[in-house]
Amino acid sequence: MKHKFTRILGIALIVFSWILWGVFLILPFFRLTIRQYAIAYPIILAATNIFWVGAALIGKELIQKYNLLSKVKMWFIKLRIKK
Repeated sequence: MKHKFTRILGIALIVFSWILWGVFLILPFFRLTIRQYAIAYPIILAATNIFWVGAALIGKELIQKYNLLSKVKMWFIKLRIKK
């Protein structure tokens, strides 16, 4: 039960961090003051930290399933073998 709760919490934190990044990406289209931009900057830093906390909660599963670097390496290896 505890493992399932930490996995769900980790996924929720990662999704929440993506939402914060999305808000940050549309931020330049609003007319904000310098003070409001100064408030928004720590939010993006918090989104980064929230993502890594979520990734740490999910742990090894996240690294195994979504390791883009290993997929790219395998793609290059397959190309090299075909030549």
